[in-house]
Amino acid sequence: MALVKVTRNRQITIPIEICSKLGIKEGDYVEVSLEGNKIVIRKIKRLDELAGSWKNVNVEKIMSTIKERWKSWISSA
Repeated sequence: MALVKVTRNRQITIPIEICSKLGIKEGDYVEVSLEGNKIVIRKIKRLDELAGSWKNVNVEKIMSTIKERWKSWISSA
């Protein structure tokens, strides 16, 4: 466990050990959620990380889901 400080803009720095293990790089997106009284940060995989792993995929459904998530991310920013 690492101890990090919250800045006045409510920002934190994710320790390098955690970034390295999860492959989080500058510019990547993470999902932040609440589970009870815990803040959970989850790496969002890029499309290039998922390439080749989809078979029989409904592209329209994927694009619709992506658009919905972008709208929720933008509205919560």
